[in-house]
Amino acid sequence: MRSNYDVLGKHIRLVDFRNKDKVTSTVLGISINKEFMPSVANVIGTDLSRYKLIQKGMFACNPMHVGRDERLPIALYKNDIPAIVSPAYFMFEIIDPTILDMDYLMMWFQRPEFDRECWFMTDGSVRGGIAWDDLCRIRIPVPHIEKQLSIVKAYQSITDRIALKQQINVNLENTAQAILVETVGKNQTVAIALGDLVDFIDGDRGKNYPTFDEFSSTGYCLFLNASNVTSTGFNFDTCMFITEEKDKLMNKGHLSPYDIVLTSRGTLGNVALYDRHIKYENVRINSGMLIIRPKTKQFSPYFIYTLLKSSYMKAAIERYKSGSAQPQLPIKDLQKITFEIPEFNTVIAALDRQFLSIEENISINNKEIDNLKELSDVLLTKLSR
Repeated sequence: MRSNYDVLGKHIRLVDFRNKDKVTSTVLGISINKEFMPSVANVIGTDLSRYKLIQKGMFACNPMHVGRDERLPIALYKNDIPAIVSPAYFMFEIIDPTILDMDYLMMWFQRPEFDRECWFMTDGSVRGGIAWDDLCRIRIPVPHIEKQLSIVKAYQSITDRIALKQQINVNLENTAQAILVETVGKNQTVAIALGDLVDFIDGDRGKNYPTFDEFSSTGYCLFLNASNVTSTGFNFDTCMFITEEKDKLMNKGHLSPYDIVLTSRGTLGNVALYDRHIKYENVRINSGMLIIRPKTKQFSPYFIYTLLKSSYMKAAIERYKSGSAQPQLPIKDLQKITFEIPEFNTVIAALDRQFLSIEENISINNKEIDNLKELSDVLLTKLSR
């Protein structure tokens, strides 16, 4: 072990500020991607004065389920406005910021090796939690503070570039929607059902559907899960794979170039376009998604994709969704959703050209984002060297 390594417990201490004065009712949880998020817990009728009050510069982590998820949900709170977290969370701060920088420490927490070490320390219970003392025994490199700050600066320049590209993509998506609304408003239209525009292909739900033990972090075929299809398109931060042998046993659900994927169970209506810039060659949907393909060449995937991202589609999903414990979008109901589209092919062709240009730019940006994420992973890996 190198001489600049220290046990984490030497540099952090538990803090326990309670919301006894009811400073806020904003309850936050922590995602496995190590970010604060609105809590999904039902707190109606709960005494929020018992919750822990977190402020800027503090860390919080959920010590439960590490054995199950193989990751420790941990995050650094950087908002100026306080929030509250579960009483079961560890909340801690750095003892001396002139020796250990909070952003540098958060970078260390984001390393896969850190999660792996935490996983090995889990207590063997059903929940697979980690104890505070075990977390404190983890050793981290603590170079001179100036070195830490230079590492953080390099990392943040990458993450800032990622955020910029993501915002540009949001603006491009909004532009496509504005063009669609304006064009429909200015032209003669015809009503057409989604079932007349596209074919729906569901995944293979038969006897060969993969079991939990047949998934791995690397492999031949990417098996899309709920986190891979988001409100902003594909996200490949966390992936599951199956072997080539397993893939060949399955009958349906394999993506072809320019297929559209729509989430149809659980989180509904997220849409992503499988274009040529995506690095995975073999991709299959799980049973909670649908593949959507245009029926004819008159309507391109870009045109259909823009329709499916529209506010009208979002409203239609709310009308047609079924199920209570787990919302669903049956194909028979999706087929009924009706859109007003331009009547003349020349107008549709002009829209297609604009949507193609927009989606190509988005795709190029996504490729750069993927490359930047790989670069940030390399930087995180080098922290221990």
